[in-house]
Amino acid sequence: MLKLIQNRRGAIIAMVAISLVAILGIGGLAIDGARAYVTRAQLSRAVDAAALAGAASLRQGQATARERMESLAAANGVDPALLNITFGVNAEGENTVLVSANRIMPTTFMRVLGQTQVDVGSVAEATVPPLDLCLVLDQSGSLGMENAWDDLQRAAKDFVDDFDESLDQMGLVSFQTRAAEHVMLSPSFKGPMTAAIDNMTSVGFTNTGEGLRLCKDQFDNGPVRDRSIRVVVFFTDGRPTAFREMLSGEDRIMSICMTPCKIYGYYDDPDNLPMDRYPTVSGCRSVSRCFGYREPEARDRSKQFGIEQADAIRSGGTYLYTIGLGNPNASDPLIIPDYNYLKLLANEDGMANPSQPQARSYFAPSAAELQSVFKTVAQDILVRLTH
Repeated sequence: MLKLIQNRRGAIIAMVAISLVAILGIGGLAIDGARAYVTRAQLSRAVDAAALAGAASLRQGQATARERMESLAAANGVDPALLNITFGVNAEGENTVLVSANRIMPTTFMRVLGQTQVDVGSVAEATVPPLDLCLVLDQSGSLGMENAWDDLQRAAKDFVDDFDESLDQMGLVSFQTRAAEHVMLSPSFKGPMTAAIDNMTSVGFTNTGEGLRLCKDQFDNGPVRDRSIRVVVFFTDGRPTAFREMLSGEDRIMSICMTPCKIYGYYDDPDNLPMDRYPTVSGCRSVSRCFGYREPEARDRSKQFGIEQADAIRSGGTYLYTIGLGNPNASDPLIIPDYNYLKLLANEDGMANPSQPQARSYFAPSAAELQSVFKTVAQDILVRLTH
């Protein structure tokens, strides 16, 4: 009987030992599995952030992109040496950034089952779609009068330099009494746009609608790519003071003064008006009414002309960023920038049409801040390209 009891005790001990191994194994799976989940989540955060950073900075070159990706990984607690980075091009011709990382995690309780480590990995890919961008610059006379023209030229040229001719296409339009296309949408844009900006002068009225109209023509008739993100960046320093439409059966431009006055006049042959000086008025010089327009109606029509052109641009799926410059504390209300007008053009928060692309409106209270504002717009666009 004693021997039988001892045999049973031995069997029980063996069963307990086997059960303990099973319990430890199951517990180990839960505990080490949770540790692996946390490790993978950390890796995923780092890899995702690195991929987005690489895509956003690829226009500054692969070396810069790689440096920023490694910096983001380190900031998320992952050794940059663990990153495997590949730059490529997908079937649609879009540049891609592929990032992967693996980390060996030693196990704790799973060792009783012979599992001493777990290989944890994460992969992320960010696409860099091509950009087709039209830059629209106000070159009206008020910029020169406020000593802001040189600042705008510098800021605009730096903005152009933020983009990559191997990935992007850009075109350039400027406006004053009329508008002009200086550079058609092209992948070889930096040299021509820099030269065109240098050669512009600040003179004339503010025909915002004409600038937007010619920019839309670039997208309608230019070499826009199928999968590109289309963007307009529009700059002005004042409220609209000119518009173009059929007046008495003729294609004409009508202008009004920046400050309260009568109708300044209208101009025939709009496409051939000079861009380096104030054009000669064709008729209605300093009158109270011209073709049914008095000063208030002409101002409203100048503004509405810009709104119509902006709506036409956005309806084609294009993002429209606006930048305003001016003194918000000016004594004359007509000199204070029209913030709501610029936000409406940009469709900020969907205020013009929630079904159309929504961009942002920016403001520089002084010419010295233009460079910083243009840089912010460039960064916003580059971030948008990675989502």
